[in-house]
Amino acid sequence: MVTTFGKGLAFFLLGILTAAQGFSPEFSEAGQAAEISVPEILSKMENTYRTLSAYTADFTQWTTSVASSGATTKAHGVFYYQKPYRMRWEYEAPDRQIFVAFKDTAWLYIPEDRQISLLEMKELLQSPVMRTFFEGVVQLKENFQATLDAASASEETAVLRLTPKQEDPNVRDLRVWVDTTAYTITEIEAHDALGNINRIQFHNQKYVPNLPKELFAFNPDETVVVLDPSGRKLHPEEIGAIKRRLGD
Repeated sequence: MVTTFGKGLAFFLLGILTAAQGFSPEFSEAGQAAEISVPEILSKMENTYRTLSAYTADFTQWTTSVASSGATTKAHGVFYYQKPYRMRWEYEAPDRQIFVAFKDTAWLYIPEDRQISLLEMKELLQSPVMRTFFEGVVQLKENFQATLDAASASEETAVLRLTPKQEDPNVRDLRVWVDTTAYTITEIEAHDALGNINRIQFHNQKYVPNLPKELFAFNPDETVVVLDPSGRKLHPEEIGAIKRRLGD
């Protein structure tokens, strides 16, 4: 699961960036996308997400692994994002797992095992994709080369192909589907250097002023085992210190 997040994860948070500079205007040959350039799409997305403070979405994820002879697994759940620096992926099936990133700390909770694994946030943020999306207001122009995938566009959807400017072993390139009415992201597909594919579709996106703080709280009870990134079991005092540090 951690691998899933490390590779495809990034997905999420949208926000988009300043657009104009660095992108070459390109035009598709089909549908509404034919009338919209890449800088215009990014600018409109930026305007959309800049005004949002929090949102939720149901998601469906497909992961195709080269190591599994190209087998594809499917999962679904709910995604939560709150500015600044809070996100939660709550997987409901096939296994219930919860990934939370809050400020400088990230953890994966597996309810069935009553176990939390702390993750190295610095390592996660070394990925330009992860960093871009977690920061909420995405500086795509600085991190990616963007072009329009005209062949995949439709009247309602523009498709951007994003290539990291900085080498990222987890992401060779991304394709991002953008609703050209609301200028929100509806789907993301990531390809890594090994040929693995991670695709996520978002449904029922809802924008709200704020989400409950409890969604991003680090508050394990005494029955939950907490492991640091090296796999060492933390003492109650150490767990308490993390709670205090992350507490509002």
